[in-house]
Amino acid sequence: MTFSAAVKSALTPTGRLRASINLGNPILANRDAAGLPVGVSIDLARELARRLGVESELVVSDSAGKSVDIVNADQADIGFFAIDPVRGQGILFTAAYVLIEGSYLVRAASPLQRNEEVDTAAHRVTVGK
Repeated sequence: MTFSAAVKSALTPTGRLRASINLGNPILANRDAAGLPVGVSIDLARELARRLGVESELVVSDSAGKSVDIVNADQADIGFFAIDPVRGQGILFTAAYVLIEGSYLVRAASPLQRNEEVDTAAHRVTVGK
C-alpha cells in the first residue's frame, strides 16, 4: 500500500503519526504487566505508521470522551472510536474496521432477556462516560 504525499502530510502533520489510544475499552486497548499499552488499536496505529514510513506516538487516555478530545485538540492525528454523532462532531470517520456487538448486563431474575426489550421509554440505561 502506498500513500500520496498529500495523504501522508494530512495524517502526519508533525512528521510522525500521533494516535489517540482509549484504554477505557479493553477490547481495543489495555496495559500489559509492565504498564505499556497493548491491543488492537495500538497494533493498527503502529502498522499504519510503518506503512506511512513514519514513527508512531501513542497519546493514551482512560476514556473515549478524553480520547476524542485529544484528537479535536490536535494533540493526536487519529483515534479509534465508535461512530457517535455527538462525540464525533469535529472529526471524520472512516469505514468501520471492526464490529463490536454490545449487550446489556441485567440480574438473572430480570424480565429483560433480549436486547430489543430494553429499548423503551420505561427503562433507564447506564453507560460509562
